[in-house]
Amino acid sequence: MILKICGITREEDARLAVQAGADYIGAILVESSKRFVPAERAVAIFAEGRPAKGVLVTRNLPLEKLLRVIELVQPAVVQLHGDESPEYATALPSSVRVWKAFNLNLPVSLEEMAAFPAELLVADSGGGTGRPCDWTRAAELAKRRPILLAGGLSAKNLRDAVTAVRPYGVDVSGGVEASPGVKDPAALRALGNLVQIIKKELKQ
Repeated sequence: MILKICGITREEDARLAVQAGADYIGAILVESSKRFVPAERAVAIFAEGRPAKGVLVTRNLPLEKLLRVIELVQPAVVQLHGDESPEYATALPSSVRVWKAFNLNLPVSLEEMAAFPAELLVADSGGGTGRPCDWTRAAELAKRRPILLAGGLSAKNLRDAVTAVRPYGVDVSGGVEASPGVKDPAALRALGNLVQIIKKELKQ
């Protein structure tokens, strides 16, 4: 089970996320988000977050603009959080992996989500809401495709979420924050420790 810590806005939080065991760290390039960072900041955040891989979270950027941002930032992954089409996803360069987020609290069919051309699907509740997604639908999607479970996760509900959904990984942002965009070191440690325990249990 992989761990992604998203909504990183500061280099020190990138380092804390790695110390907590994050496999991936996310920087959000959505200007309406309380956790928005410009592309230049994402470069510095991803550099400080090594060896965790950088995930660039975008929403409905014009393709040409996203291609320029990818060239500048050099992320490992681009996570699409809007209404991007399958054709948009397949037009991205092979140098980046593509993840696609879906709001499982909306009536998008499981078939449509499962058919999307992405390495991973992110089962979410809209992005930045702090609310869980529909875990029942997420569990059904996880039977069809590897998914990251996102939306309202923290150390308080992570075990229940993993038990209910059986995701490939988890994606946590607000559940480890002191305030939007500022991570809480104690919450990160607690989450990281719990993820390690769950990983061991899953191997047994």
